[in-house]
Amino acid sequence: MKGKIAKAVRVVTIAPISAFVLLIILYISRPAVFGGLVHFVSAVVFLVLLPILAYPLQPLVPGFKDQGRKGQRTLAMLMANLGYILGIIFVIFVPSPGGYLLIYLTYFLSGLLFLLCNRAFKIKASGHACGIAGPIAALTYFVGAKALWGLIVLGAAYWASLAMKRHTKLELVIGTLISVMALFVSLLISRPI
Repeated sequence: MKGKIAKAVRVVTIAPISAFVLLIILYISRPAVFGGLVHFVSAVVFLVLLPILAYPLQPLVPGFKDQGRKGQRTLAMLMANLGYILGIIFVIFVPSPGGYLLIYLTYFLSGLLFLLCNRAFKIKASGHACGIAGPIAALTYFVGAKALWGLIVLGAAYWASLAMKRHTKLELVIGTLISVMALFVSLLISRPI
């Protein structure tokens, strides 16, 4: 039973779902962050739909389909970063509010730092922790301390990852720190509202 609950928690806390929750809450509470429906929809496409496509595509894509969990993780990282890069390109060519740029910069920098840790330094940072902590940090910036309730979700994801032996505590902490650091760096270089 514990394993089934842990697996369910991991499924509902994948990074694209956390991004979707972030976008919905921001669109409802701070619509000026997006500056309109077009920016909101594009954020859903780049930060949610493209990254989540990795999961149904993995069994179909040559080079990933026979790799099991490792292939799924690699394709998820690639699809997520593709979405982040396309989002940054969109922001460059379509006039966008500063808060919208902040979101994309944070995701983009998180993706870069995550790949650097995982590929260059061979540290298996937790994508789950990164994908949950980033939206919590961004919501805290945009809507205040009430967003810290999201730490309950982060705690549940930590528990599930440890219960399923997917990550160590250190890998979870590193994943969390990646997205929080990316937010701080993004705040330094963007023009948020």
